Amino acid sequence: MQFLNRILKWVSDVLGAVAMLFLAFLMFGITLDIITRAVTGSPISGVFEFTELALVMIVFLGAGWTQRDDAHIRVTVLTDKLPRRLRSGVVGAGWGLGALGLLMLAIPATNEAIYSISILEFRWGYIKIPIWWTKASLAIGLWFACIQMAVQSLQTLLFGEPEQQAGTEPGPT
Repeated sequence: MQFLNRILKWVSDVLGAVAMLFLAFLMFGITLDIITRAVTGSPISGVFEFTELALVMIVFLGAGWTQRDDAHIRVTVLTDKLPRRLRSGVVGAGWGLGALGLLMLAIPATNEAIYSISILEFRWGYIKIPIWWTKASLAIGLWFACIQMAVQSLQTLLFGEPEQQAGTEPGPT
């Protein structure tokens, strides 16, 4: 199980680093676009279109980091009151249902990505922007999140939830 966790950590680090590059583009690209718009009166062509794509990349490629760090927003007011063994079962089942939901999204996203790549899909805005690569990345992000949640579900069901350190609060409630 540790080997699998190391692989998942490595993949989430790679996908997360790519997501952060897109975040850097958002910060610098939009700032430069605003400055250019203020100075020249017209925007930089394509920044708006790439911004839309960058937002997709940040969400779907950055989800792995969020999952790994157990940073998803969740309400635990009911599960915190359950006995430890029952809580592990409920939480593990919840992760399993989350994995199933992501699977139901990943399958059609994969089919759409395959089609998009086959026609080298693009869209027009101020400039012609290829979008096939973002559809492929979205599918990859969904599959990775599905695998992560399925592994989290199995680990929680088999080994229970990790213990909280003394004096620390559980994640956001």
